[in-house]
Amino acid sequence: MPRTIFHLDLDVFFVAVERLLDPTLVGLPVIVSPGGSRSVVATASYEARRFGVRSAMPFSQAMRLCPQAVVRPGNFRAYQRYSRAFFAILATYSPDLEPASLDEGYLDYTFCTRLFGPALPAAARLQQQVREELGLDVSIGIAGSKVAAKIASDLAKPAGILQVLAGREAAFLSPLPIRRLPGVGPKTEPRLLGLGLRRIGDLARLPDPLVRQALGEGGLALAAAARGEDDSAVDGRGEAKSVSHEETFDVDVTDPDRLRHVLHRLTCEVGYRLRRHGLASRRVCVKVRYADFSLHTRSHALAEATDLDRTLFSEAERLLAQACGRRVRIRLLGVAAQLLEPAGRQADLLGVDQAERQGRFQTAADAVRKRYGEGAARWASLLRQDVE
Repeated sequence: MPRTIFHLDLDVFFVAVERLLDPTLVGLPVIVSPGGSRSVVATASYEARRFGVRSAMPFSQAMRLCPQAVVRPGNFRAYQRYSRAFFAILATYSPDLEPASLDEGYLDYTFCTRLFGPALPAAARLQQQVREELGLDVSIGIAGSKVAAKIASDLAKPAGILQVLAGREAAFLSPLPIRRLPGVGPKTEPRLLGLGLRRIGDLARLPDPLVRQALGEGGLALAAAARGEDDSAVDGRGEAKSVSHEETFDVDVTDPDRLRHVLHRLTCEVGYRLRRHGLASRRVCVKVRYADFSLHTRSHALAEATDLDRTLFSEAERLLAQACGRRVRIRLLGVAAQLLEPAGRQADLLGVDQAERQGRFQTAADAVRKRYGEGAARWASLLRQDVE
């Protein structure tokens, strides 16, 4: 039986939520970004995009292109609230749902036609329901594979629906620019263009031996996607694969104490998010981007999964020392908890009694954060350094 996959993508999600919170922003060029010389654009409204502003663009460049833009730093608590409501609506149409980010996801509609009818009318009703209940526009792509459905939703923007009929995936993809294919980024596109592969169909028609010779084994999966051959399942569990936080500095940092302080704060934020979602981590990863833009990561697997700030930070601090063995200028620092699993109070690396005490402390601190905000309960070491 041919599959029917929906890819759903909320249009300019962060900007749309900001406009729901402040309707005076409607019709204005809006940029969502923390601001500052080192930050990037998270989302730009269509009005700002007319000036050339794009997501992931350096904030300073965006402001040169569109100096009249209204800047909002981002309200991630509101974004998460609307995201949860969005996915709750999607879950009423199919149990097989895979969130890809806060504002997009896949839905397997294959076996739901008896309940909700043909795919295209059902997508139209879903789109209208999201608009009426949340005030948000969603673009929907419908196809027999995830890759074709995603490209279809991109082409359907803004607020459109595009269906690729079963068996027509390769014909739909063939004339599109090669950069439209998921997995073709800034590094891969020049290589493909250098080989004369300008359209997705050019890659689809390339024999596998030539693909392997030019792009390696990974190129075979890319070529299969170009032919519309993508049988990857919609993961109904929708499980997070990692929890991370990072910070880009306005001025490059060399001071080890400052780096340790920031790492501690980022690790505590990661720990708080783990506990909020009932997760524990078996691997800690630290990411460092130097002033020359080179990126280095260090990771280490833990003997026991943990959600405790102190254990996570102990590992992160050790990994940072490995990544920064010499005095260098750092522009970005990040920490991630990986290999996630459902949390259970563990003996951890601290010992049973100490882990239990830490667990009680974390539970009390998290209750304060939940009621009064994430900054309401913090380690004393963070407070002292913030004052300094």
